Amino acid sequence: MANAQHVELIKKGSEAWNQWREQNPDEPIDLSEADLRGTALTKVNLNQANLKQAKLQFSNMSGALLEGANLESARLQEVNLQGAQLENANLKKCNLMESNLQNTNLQNADVQSAQFNEDVMFGKTNLKGANLTDASGLSVMQIQISQVDKDTQLPEYLSDDMEDEDFLNSMI
Repeated sequence: MANAQHVELIKKGSEAWNQWREQNPDEPIDLSEADLRGTALTKVNLNQANLKQAKLQFSNMSGALLEGANLESARLQEVNLQGAQLENANLKKCNLMESNLQNTNLQNADVQSAQFNEDVMFGKTNLKGANLTDASGLSVMQIQISQVDKDTQLPEYLSDDMEDEDFLNSMI
């Protein structure tokens, strides 16, 4: 369950949150199960935060710092994550339908069993080393316009189309 002080503070916006975060760099952040739908969280610092099962639908999280954050089972439908830093983040079982992931860094992120659809916006999305096994709704086109490497783990239904070594080499 979320820390009530953290929820109250983050709803004041990124500037107030980031200022508090600078003054309290070692405090563990718990926003698990918090209802933050529609919140403006542009460039918010949520590195290492617990956002497990948080409701973040319709939020603007462009440029957010979420490295190492736990977003397992979070609701991220129609969230703007453009340019967000999600390196080493846990996004298992997230619903990312209709989200904007352009220029988002998901390097080494765990995105197993996440839900995508054709409306998820990819483009220069860093998926190097990301684990996307059992993710649903991804298309070859979305992967083609992203950055992948030999350590990127794709869902089985895409693996036949992606096994071509020339394709992978062109993406590196």
